[in-house]
Amino acid sequence: MAATFPTTLVIMYFVTTPVHIPPGEPKNVQEQNANWTLQTTSQIETEDPDSCLSIGIKMAKEFEVVNTSTIRLYCICPKGATALVCLNREEKIAAAEREKKMLKKDEPNFVEPEEVKTRAPTLLRIGPNTPDPLAPKDSRGR
Repeated sequence: MAATFPTTLVIMYFVTTPVHIPPGEPKNVQEQNANWTLQTTSQIETEDPDSCLSIGIKMAKEFEVVNTSTIRLYCICPKGATALVCLNREEKIAAAEREKKMLKKDEPNFVEPEEVKTRAPTLLRIGPNTPDPLAPKDSRGR
C-alpha cells in the first residue's frame, strides 16, 4: 500500500527591492517597512503534523538572514487528524479528558473512549516562536 501524506506545508515566498538598512535593525522591523510582492507559492506533503511544523521552522530560519525575501508558512491538517497540534481548544479539552479515562484502562469493565479527531481541516501558522516538536529536548523536557 502506498504511503499517505496527510499534512501539507504551504509556503508563500515574498520579495522586495533592496534598500538601505540601518545596522542592527531587526528583520521584523525591516519586514514592516518594506513593500512585499508575492513571488510564488509551493506545497510539500508531509508524513504528519510534527514533521510539517519541524520542516517549516527550519525553512523559516534559513530566510531570517535574507533581507530581500521572506516566507510565510502554514501546515494544513486534514479533517479527522488526531495530532494534538491540529486540535482546536474544544477538541484539546476532549483529548485531555480521554487521556484521564485511559489511565483507568486496567480496571475491570473498562471501555476505551473514542479517539478525538478534528471535525474540519485545521490551518497552523508557523511563526518565529513556534516550538519544533521534533527538536531534541533538554533535561527539563523543553
